[in-house]
Amino acid sequence: MGARNRQSAQETRPEEIKVVCQMGTSPAVHVISLGCAKNLVDTEVMCGALVTEGFCLAEASRDADVLLINTCGFIRDARKESEDAIQRALKWKTRRAGRLVAVAGCLVQRNPQQVAQDYPDIDLLLGLDDLRRLPELLRQAQARQSPAIPTGCLPTFLYNEQTPRMPLTPATFGYIKIAEGCDHRCAYCAIPLIRGRQRSRSVSSVLAECRQLLSLGMRELNLIAQDTSRYGEDLKDGTCLEKLLREIDTLPGEFWVRVLYTHPLHITDGLLDALAHSRHVVPYLDMPLQHIATNVLHRMGRGMDGQATRALLAAIRGKYPNLAFRTTFLVGFPGETSDDFEELLSFVRDFRFDRLGAFAFSPEEGTPAAAMPDQISPRVAARRRNILLATQQEISLENNQRMVGKVMEVLLEEKIRRREWQGRSPFDAPDVDQTVTVTARPGRKAPGFARVTITAASEYGWSATEN
Repeated sequence: MGARNRQSAQETRPEEIKVVCQMGTSPAVHVISLGCAKNLVDTEVMCGALVTEGFCLAEASRDADVLLINTCGFIRDARKESEDAIQRALKWKTRRAGRLVAVAGCLVQRNPQQVAQDYPDIDLLLGLDDLRRLPELLRQAQARQSPAIPTGCLPTFLYNEQTPRMPLTPATFGYIKIAEGCDHRCAYCAIPLIRGRQRSRSVSSVLAECRQLLSLGMRELNLIAQDTSRYGEDLKDGTCLEKLLREIDTLPGEFWVRVLYTHPLHITDGLLDALAHSRHVVPYLDMPLQHIATNVLHRMGRGMDGQATRALLAAIRGKYPNLAFRTTFLVGFPGETSDDFEELLSFVRDFRFDRLGAFAFSPEEGTPAAAMPDQISPRVAARRRNILLATQQEISLENNQRMVGKVMEVLLEEKIRRREWQGRSPFDAPDVDQTVTVTARPGRKAPGFARVTITAASEYGWSATEN
């Protein structure tokens, strides 16, 4: 593993990297990471490669020779954020001679020729297969050579436990990418066009990385992929997510394991049992459903209709009542009628998800949904998203209020006042879920696990006192 930096990584905010070596002794790179946790891991790989090869990481862009942006290109709003960051970087470049701008990530991988045409003053474009070669390519750019524009071919790179990587999350948690790419062909999603076919790491490789992160003092390991529940299928040797979780659960120490981004088509009894009855794995099921109306699910190409989805969820909640459910829905998909949306709202009210996110449909070039008839206006899609989120806000408040007076274990992560700490429950993933504000016992100085009593609730959080 590379050098260690403690700083939070927010999905909705650029991640700006701190100085990790003596300024002035080697080229300094200021890094901005956009997008999801999966993209953040790519940024960590790039930072590991830079530090290993003698580059500095600069906290402020004014101290840097190079500004590197790892872009997101998943939906329209993410592309807009990436493009705005590129434009600011190119302005930064003009303020001092010799500065370079490098751009990596999904925006480049998706359409490198278009990015090169739109922003000809970018000095270096990196596809996903170029991450490990970043130091070499940067030196070429510094020598005023012209590195080739990425081909845009589907990537094949998958990092492993031997890849230099610099964790950029807070001290308490980290992400482990157990697979890359996706073999699903959902009609709205461009990820397979960007990230390529699914390719899974071996169990031994993931276990080795778990040990590395635990040795750094991390207390939570978040397993991520485009579809974690399909992990190992491409290896064709019996590897699966359940087997991986059972192996991780044998590791010593006090820590949590959380699984993110599963798919309803690949949920098995063995996986559910591992989520619900393990020593380290938290009872948390993150399963984006996207919709419940059969009409919409069929058009999306999700592979499961509304009736089967309801039956699956009822079976899970009946057998595993203590398993926290997190899901995501996509509204405004082409052909979604007002009746379809009302069916979704009714379902959300009845099922009462523990955690829920919502997105408005964004037509992505090259996907079947972008060319479908009956497109919904962005205004209507945004209104439906807001109604869905407001409905969940009411449910969340009621769910949280029922926890007042209960005792639970939380992970205290950051001291925010003299005796107040911010933490998370087992039912809350970093950055995307709610937090717990805890009045700690006198003398607590370090992050870690604590038993607390919930004393108050809001729509998206709790207050508590350490026992």
